[in-house]
Amino acid sequence: MNGMMYMRGSRHDFDGWAKMGNPGWSYQDVLPYFLKSEDNHQATIMDAGYHGVGGPLPVGQFPYHPPLSHAILQAGLELGYQVRDLNGALHTGFAIAQTMSKNGSRFSSARAFLRPAKDRANLHVMLNSTVTRVLIDPKKKAAYGVEVYSGTDGRTISINARHEVIVSGGAVASPQLLLLSGIGPKEDLRSVGVPVVHDLPGVGRNLHNHVAFFVNFRINDTSTTPLNWATAMEYLLFRDGLMSGTGISEVTAVLPSKYVNPADDNPDLQFFFGGYLADCAKTGQVGEKSGSGEGDARRVVNMIPAVLHPKSRGQLKLKSSDPLAHPAIYARYLSHPDDVAVLVDGIKIAIRMSETPALRKYGMELDRTPTMGCEDLEFGCDAYWECAVRRNTGPENHQAGSCRMGPPSDPGAVVDAELRVHGIDRLRVVDASVMPAVTSGNTNAPVVMIAEKASDMIKARWVGRKPWSKW
Repeated sequence: MNGMMYMRGSRHDFDGWAKMGNPGWSYQDVLPYFLKSEDNHQATIMDAGYHGVGGPLPVGQFPYHPPLSHAILQAGLELGYQVRDLNGALHTGFAIAQTMSKNGSRFSSARAFLRPAKDRANLHVMLNSTVTRVLIDPKKKAAYGVEVYSGTDGRTISINARHEVIVSGGAVASPQLLLLSGIGPKEDLRSVGVPVVHDLPGVGRNLHNHVAFFVNFRINDTSTTPLNWATAMEYLLFRDGLMSGTGISEVTAVLPSKYVNPADDNPDLQFFFGGYLADCAKTGQVGEKSGSGEGDARRVVNMIPAVLHPKSRGQLKLKSSDPLAHPAIYARYLSHPDDVAVLVDGIKIAIRMSETPALRKYGMELDRTPTMGCEDLEFGCDAYWECAVRRNTGPENHQAGSCRMGPPSDPGAVVDAELRVHGIDRLRVVDASVMPAVTSGNTNAPVVMIAEKASDMIKARWVGRKPWSKW
């Protein structure tokens, strides 16, 4: 889940949201909500004033760090960057990322927030169920419940809301549900036979994502890291060892391309790393080696630059009025030339990183296998890399923006600054789809922040007020 990384993004992200006409979403406004949910068990070694303790979400590094993780940090220093708290005072540099975890075990938001509340009388979880539409009073333009299809018995039932309906389906399912409910561009709704309840052109538009490219290297290391009974027992008894880490995937860097001013501390590239993951042994016996041993036995590692501020925008539409059908997603990755240029520069930074003394000690060598479809271009030239990123595009799972937040004057906005759907009362969207522009990093932590802030907004409207008596 988001590489298990706890990355908030840059202060410029949230200040930018506020400048787009969304009061209450500046960095100083949202920082208390990050702190509210956080229980940082390494707070003393992080930047003071930027981390919380005592919240429901445990945050810290995984216990196990392969030696190559520290070598990558040293490579960053040799390139002139700092190793720092990337959720602290500054946002440029290298780090072994903190994760949402405790004792070497991942903490999902469900484990942190939902499981402790599972016995509450006001919580009911329906399994094997799909919300097919939001029920809306066409005269009052107000939501009063949802229609739910049960996959267990094939029934469709209606559930009424005492106060309001909150949609949290993510950047794909939330706009899909609004469209199925008749909220969206009227021409798109009519084309699939969905009655128009409210013409809202922005629903499903502004869909975007971080896009990456895998740059592969081989290193002079033929050792193996097998998962067997010994490593399993080390984890079960001590919460340490191979099973308590993610290899060099724990390392990240947030760096500026040549197209931004480094002094602004608003980098446009994030680097992920892959490799040194444990391999499954065939029988699990202690001492058994993993892997087939065929071909080049050297380890393969990856450096993965990703564009943090993509300008390319896609769209989501309904294929039909069937609520169980997948929507049509037009990602349009790299449709803006600036995204290609930034990604190519990220590849060059990765290659420079591999040439630092810290990584040359590992004999790091660029894999020069041509990308299929780009064989006729000179390997390593700009034209080659432009071809390669288009042929081997690596989209991250950071989709955002498809129900974007904005003022009523913004023709593409779907929700207002309190996440209420424009034109429909008692209906809110709370997830990554409301981001006007995706944050500069993994999106899991910002989504938790959005939910924390939304919960205060919801309580501010309804606590002490009577429910809508009609429903």
